[in-house]
Amino acid sequence: MTDHSERGFTLIELAITIVVMGIVLGFSIPAFQSLSASFQLRGAAEDVAGQLRLAREKAIATGVEQPMHIPATLTSGAYRTYHIHYPSGISTQWLLPNGIAFTSASVNGWYHMQTDGRCAESGLIVLTDRRGSRDTVSVQLSGLVLTR
Repeated sequence: MTDHSERGFTLIELAITIVVMGIVLGFSIPAFQSLSASFQLRGAAEDVAGQLRLAREKAIATGVEQPMHIPATLTSGAYRTYHIHYPSGISTQWLLPNGIAFTSASVNGWYHMQTDGRCAESGLIVLTDRRGSRDTVSVQLSGLVLTR
């Protein structure tokens, strides 16, 4: 006498497992995309704040004012560029990631980091993504740059 019972999965068990995995994956992809977009917005705000902080440090170290400019120039249909003006001109220009833009309140804004560490202007730099989510960079007269 031999035992013919074999171990394994039936075709129905495999089909149910694949359907359940498909449903879980179908619900998790949009959530992951939303999470990725919010991280991208947060990263862009941190990049802008980091460049402002670097401009402040450079102004203190070199004794030369470092003006950062967010020009009113449309790039791919949105306001996405910013740069530092040097006495010799613009050497580096940065571009925000696709889908993220400066709002009109911060467009054509100037932030002059002075040699004593202060900023000549204060204000909020607001970044918005395609979904309408916002992140802000606060520039204070004391030269402190914060993200929210």
